[in-house]
Amino acid sequence: MKIKIISLDLGDTLIYNRPWGYEVISQALKDLGYDIPAKKLFRVSAKIRGKKLEPNPNGNNTPSLREIFNELGLKLSDKDIEKIEEARKNAEKEVLMYDDVIEFLEAVKSLGLKTVLISNAASNGKAKKYLETFGLRKYFDKAVFSFEVGKVKPNPEIFRLAIPEGRDRALHLGDIYEVDVIGAINAGLRGALLDRRDAYDEISEKYSNLREVLKEIEKESVLVERET
Repeated sequence: MKIKIISLDLGDTLIYNRPWGYEVISQALKDLGYDIPAKKLFRVSAKIRGKKLEPNPNGNNTPSLREIFNELGLKLSDKDIEKIEEARKNAEKEVLMYDDVIEFLEAVKSLGLKTVLISNAASNGKAKKYLETFGLRKYFDKAVFSFEVGKVKPNPEIFRLAIPEGRDRALHLGDIYEVDVIGAINAGLRGALLDRRDAYDEISEKYSNLREVLKEIEKESVLVERET
């Protein structure tokens, strides 16, 4: 069935931080004598998020450092956690856009596809601002932020709010399997993992960048045209 709607996550899908927040946490832990790779920290965070269907007071479902460390079995004092939190806040984080984003969005719009953004964003964050900063807002027919609608991925309700009709012809792309892919599938969409940081070694059906996704979309469009 031909895709009519492309749904996209924002963080680590369209834009990203440098350095990666989990790299900062990993280094801070190393300074305390714990060797926990950044990708492992991310995967633990993803696992926790996958179980959170309601937003926290900030409007997203990002776990606290305490939750992540407890899941890892790390017994850190409040003082140590404060040091790590401080290191994360003080890290010089540059926000960048991936170089394939505009190319992808322009291509899917030229194919006549509807585009939707679905982001688990905090009320005190800058998600909406970044859409404007990077000139992305004009490419989306609709943008849904968790802090505005009171629902978070993977709760199927946020997908249903973003795409009231035609979910069986929609494809959602995101970087967190437990949140983006599972949530999309449970809402009746097709879900695909965009694993830009190569964090999901055990998953073979995934994409490394949006150019790979675009090739599949174009191929599917051609096949449908031939069949009709």
